[in-house]
Amino acid sequence: MNASSPSLNDFARQLLTEAEWGVLATHSHGHAGYPFSSMVQFALDDSGRPVFLLSGLAEHTQNLKRDPRSSLFVRDSRAGEPQSVGRLTMLGEIHLIPEDEIPAVRELFLQRHANAALWSTFGDFRWFRLQPVETYVVAGFGRMGWIK
Repeated sequence: MNASSPSLNDFARQLLTEAEWGVLATHSHGHAGYPFSSMVQFALDDSGRPVFLLSGLAEHTQNLKRDPRSSLFVRDSRAGEPQSVGRLTMLGEIHLIPEDEIPAVRELFLQRHANAALWSTFGDFRWFRLQPVETYVVAGFGRMGWIK
């Protein structure tokens, strides 16, 4: 990486800040041993952790109830050669957000995804947070690595 390039940490933070959705991968409960992935909207909390508004009816939510280990894949939304576009995969566990934290998380999420205001009031939707363990970042051709 050349000195004028942003660090992998900075690149990851920028990518997560700019992306509006990602691919959430969970462990399938119906097909043991297989991953299950789906597109989800997310926002970042004040600590830079992804937060989600998920329906209890969704397959990924059912999977998370049984095994919170998951990953979130995010790519640079600008057009580009797929092998050179920036992207990351964040590994971690996804858990419900405590009730006392929901108002602040809801506000952050709805600032980013105003269209979610309607379903955020539906009874089967809950707020979740990914607690990252490690993230693999590809910041362009030849610029990649794991960050904590």
